[in-house]
Amino acid sequence: MTQVDEPRREYTWAPPVGRAHAELHGIEQVHAQIAGELPMSPASSTIDYRPVDAGEGWAVLELEPREFHCNSFGTIQGGLIAAVIDAAFGSALMTVNPENRRFTTLDLSCRYIRAIAPDTGPIRVRAQVEHHGRTTATVRAEVHDSSQRLVASATSTLLMLS
Repeated sequence: MTQVDEPRREYTWAPPVGRAHAELHGIEQVHAQIAGELPMSPASSTIDYRPVDAGEGWAVLELEPREFHCNSFGTIQGGLIAAVIDAAFGSALMTVNPENRRFTTLDLSCRYIRAIAPDTGPIRVRAQVEHHGRTTATVRAEVHDSSQRLVASATSTLLMLS
């Protein structure tokens, strides 16, 4: 039997910073991540997404689909797309969270419209805060491929903590 070298991926990540940058308002933290001045989360390094733009109430994350994101059919695993969407929701909520309150996802509903594969090119997730209240927030997102085709959409409710 011939041995075939399997693809490998090695990467590094920064430890979670927690509330280490609490002196920065939420939107300032997102802008600092975009500028490379603040480390990304370990999940970001593992999945390989990055924030590319943000404003008050919205954020855009980008993912370059790669082979290591694939399921056995050669398309990007849906749960991985959901994880990037969830991260975009968090970034968007941070932009309207000047007190840096912690939050967590209560529910996440994704609708997949088109398959995404490594040859699709970069995908962009644009998340928009619909409501930011004292106890909950609601957000929505659209995912577009490099041809600007809608490939997925999602909604979520987040619980505001401390």
